[in-house]
Amino acid sequence: MSFIDYFSLEHILNLSLFGVVILFWLILNNWINKNLERFLKQKGWLVEGREKNIKKLIKQVLLLICSLIALESLTIGHQEFSISNITHMELFGFDFEAKADGSYDRFSFTIGSVFYLIFVIVISKISISIFRVLIYRSTKEKKWIDEGGTYTIVQLSKYVIYSIAGIVAIQGVGIDITFLVAGSAAIFVGIGFGLQSILGDVFSGIILLFDGSIKVGDVVEMPNQEICKINQIFIRTSQLKTLDGKTIIVPNGYLTRESVINWSISDKVTRFHISVGVAYGSDTQLVKEVLYQSALKHPLVEKRRNITIELEDFGDHALRFKVYFWAKQTWEIINIKSDIRLAIDQAFRNNEIKIPFPQRDLHLVSDSRKD
Repeated sequence: MSFIDYFSLEHILNLSLFGVVILFWLILNNWINKNLERFLKQKGWLVEGREKNIKKLIKQVLLLICSLIALESLTIGHQEFSISNITHMELFGFDFEAKADGSYDRFSFTIGSVFYLIFVIVISKISISIFRVLIYRSTKEKKWIDEGGTYTIVQLSKYVIYSIAGIVAIQGVGIDITFLVAGSAAIFVGIGFGLQSILGDVFSGIILLFDGSIKVGDVVEMPNQEICKINQIFIRTSQLKTLDGKTIIVPNGYLTRESVINWSISDKVTRFHISVGVAYGSDTQLVKEVLYQSALKHPLVEKRRNITIELEDFGDHALRFKVYFWAKQTWEIINIKSDIRLAIDQAFRNNEIKIPFPQRDLHLVSDSRKD
């Protein structure tokens, strides 16, 4: 039998269509790799920080669609090899008693069930991505909602969509979710006792998202006096960025139980202070004027608020002063304080004001006694 006789016209058509689908997938996949981000930026649909996720999701959807089309192209003209027959192939199954008369129902997990689960997952991810883009676009220039509020809406919608998708997926493969929940109630109780800490963090995450006392983008002062910015709030943990650029992961329960100072929800202008000591005998009025001018000249110090100079105490070696000032850029406060300290040091040098350091007098006593 020749090669041409073996392959009929239908087979050649199937292979040709299959090749066209694969070629279409390769071309479109290559376009996505090179031009997708630029296209989304031009349309204003790109969410910053989500470029890779969006590209990955679109490529997965494209692969799934092209796979189905390619499989369908192989079934044209072949009734024995069809998608319907393939999807009804059983992977595993079992009988269970479900009726009062003793009859049995059968649970069957087929290849179609696998396709169905994949479809639900893909649709839920697409829905989340579309919803996220719409929310960010619609709230980008709105004054009534900030970055943290937008993030909260997106996160809560994601959890709702995933919950609905889970219920739909379970029901779709033939499992009665009410029967499943009732049969697993005792297990859930046991898990709840064993995972109290984790569940507490989960509920704390929900509280943070709903409460709004701590939101993404807020600058907070931790109980150990470390300054951090809230980067992400997930269902169990939160990611905080320190002034050193390090990312620390904190359980949500810690943020709800401990006393955390939220600088962002305080007054937009916050008061800070710098301590400095001068030698005894210095002109205190001149010291006050120098400290005042050093703080006043800094461009990030709020000029409409009072700058206060306070003689805090008479120390062992110095007169201790405090400079109180107001600033908006709380995340940059370390740099602001450093600049003011440098200005104070230079002004003290120019005015011959001494910053003392601890000194000890050592008295040597000679022993005139002879052995």
